[in-house]
Amino acid sequence: MVAPLRPGLVDTVVRQAGGVLVGREREITALTDALSGGARSCVVHGSTGMGKSALLSVASSIAVRSGMRPVRGLRALSGADRHTLLVVDDVERLSAEETERLARFRGAVVLAGDFDPECLDLVADAVRVPLRPVDAGVVAEMIRRRFDVEASPELTALCLDHCGGAPGVLSDVLDLVDPGEVSARSLRGLRLPRLLRAVRRYWQVLDGEAVAVAQALAVLGSAPLDLLCEVAGMESCDTLAAFERLTDARLVLNEPMRIHSPALSHAIWHEMAPESRERLHRAAAEVMHRRSDPATAVAEHLVACPQPVGEQWVAPVLRTAARLHRAAGRPESAVRCLRAALREPMSGQVVAQVAIGMADLHLRCGIPPRADELSRCWQRLTAAGNPDGALDRLAAVVLDWQCDEDVLGVPAGDEGPPVSFRALAMAMSPLSEREVIGDSPVAAALRAFWSGQGAERVLGDLPEFAMPPLVLAGLGLLHGGSEHVLLDLAPGDRLVGAENDWLVALQMWAHRANGDHAEVFRLMHELAEHVSPARGCAALAAAAFVASCVDTGRFCEAREMLVRLGYTGTLSPAWVCTLLLRHRARMHLALGAPRAALADAERAGAAEIASVARAALTERPAPVRGGAWGKLTPHEARIVELALDGETNREIALRFNVTQRTVELHLTRVYRKAGISRRVQLSSVFGPA
Repeated sequence: MVAPLRPGLVDTVVRQAGGVLVGREREITALTDALSGGARSCVVHGSTGMGKSALLSVASSIAVRSGMRPVRGLRALSGADRHTLLVVDDVERLSAEETERLARFRGAVVLAGDFDPECLDLVADAVRVPLRPVDAGVVAEMIRRRFDVEASPELTALCLDHCGGAPGVLSDVLDLVDPGEVSARSLRGLRLPRLLRAVRRYWQVLDGEAVAVAQALAVLGSAPLDLLCEVAGMESCDTLAAFERLTDARLVLNEPMRIHSPALSHAIWHEMAPESRERLHRAAAEVMHRRSDPATAVAEHLVACPQPVGEQWVAPVLRTAARLHRAAGRPESAVRCLRAALREPMSGQVVAQVAIGMADLHLRCGIPPRADELSRCWQRLTAAGNPDGALDRLAAVVLDWQCDEDVLGVPAGDEGPPVSFRALAMAMSPLSEREVIGDSPVAAALRAFWSGQGAERVLGDLPEFAMPPLVLAGLGLLHGGSEHVLLDLAPGDRLVGAENDWLVALQMWAHRANGDHAEVFRLMHELAEHVSPARGCAALAAAAFVASCVDTGRFCEAREMLVRLGYTGTLSPAWVCTLLLRHRARMHLALGAPRAALADAERAGAAEIASVARAALTERPAPVRGGAWGKLTPHEARIVELALDGETNREIALRFNVTQRTVELHLTRVYRKAGISRRVQLSSVFGPA
């Protein structure tokens, strides 16, 4: 008799199997009972990833504990006796010769594989241990054991659906992603070696029609018979026959017709040649469009095509799908649809709708624009005569994200962009008086920007799309020293996205002018949580924050915020950054870094600060210590001073008579304390020695 595993030993076996056997206690017990009952053989059967191999390891452990000798595979069995346990995995892949050898073996046998045990004569009298899909509780427990965190119901449901209840597949997924990074899109991009190998094995035994149907289903996800036939390019009777063969291979499920699990479907998709994938996605999009299927379903296949489809119907479908994704709170999906639409031929009206939709996503959802898409939009809108004033929305994106003409690929001169675009290009040039021409919607705000006159009138009558007038007129008030007006501006209840972020950044300057530095600090930390540093409002807010920090002697806080936002090196030449350069120069002076202050002051055109920096270069006052310096031990501080003086790790090690590795360890601790990762960042946090 085989001694059954005690509950504590079952837990040990489950743990040693890497969590794949979580929830398989019933199967472990059945396997133990089968062997202890003197059965000739035992069959473990289930699909790929269900844990068959792990359960065979359990069988081997049971055999060893009971005094038996487990033998893995059909090796030479001449010395086998009644104490030998033959363990064979992947039975369905045995050759005829191996099957005959297995039939001649008279000892105890444990078989495992992905097959129907009814079809295997060798195990007619065997005890069967089926491995069925695990439930949500097991998935949650596997995640908890792997990462020591409690899985949310949403995460559990997503993992369970993707893996089809196969714990081995889930274990592979958890090896590649952290729980916080799991999403439907990230799971689709995973290439799981276990499933890729399984797909290759299936393709070796299945015929071409079955493979074609499986590939069409992998592209479609799930589909009715008529759609599957059209995409696969087969007659209905042939498609049904191929689907039956796939069902026998346990690759597909019916009602609706689909691959067994999304993970297996993605593995089939990854195993296809790129040209085959594109051909099937294009066929699926054309058929589904002809059937009047939902725009989002059609767009999924259009976006998956790496090359343009080249049909007039494509761009309107993608634009409609983007609008639906946007309304459903999926901005990333919406922007993918619109970017795909820009590759396709379309009318001027559709171009305007696509450009306006993209501008909305950039301004309201914080999705960074790409230079190529802005340039393509500008060219198409210009050729179409700027329908619906879409260039004004595009100009607002340029304004918000501080894109210059080199990035956009916009030609200069009177033959270049239209007035609204040229107006913003003028504003983004070095600050100097310009003559504003034309009657574009931003012209009045631009005049207020240069002269400071009329800004209150512009702000008091903001249009529905308020972005450019709000920013330009607000900056005009800053230039004119009338920041207090911004606190009386109360359109915040109807401003959203980028418009509200700019209003907050502008009002920070008003709070600073009123001496309310605490409010400046609070607003800066709120903005830093959600605003990209690539946006102009972030640079404007950071300039106000640095100015308040210098005013109140909190120089180190200013530097730490600049490090956090990535504003420690060379800044964009965009016009908002000149304010940040000016006040960063003041900060460098206060921290005893006159050379850095001089560079910033010269770029900002701040002659007075530049002259002070030149004078300080000859005096070199002692730097202000605090902030990050206060976190260092005396020895670490000395090493930082030497590193800032330009000494190498080897030279520092020789100075202190220690190994170079010791110096590197000290610097690593300094990096951790200062929140940096490289030696070149020491000067941005600690300044010169």
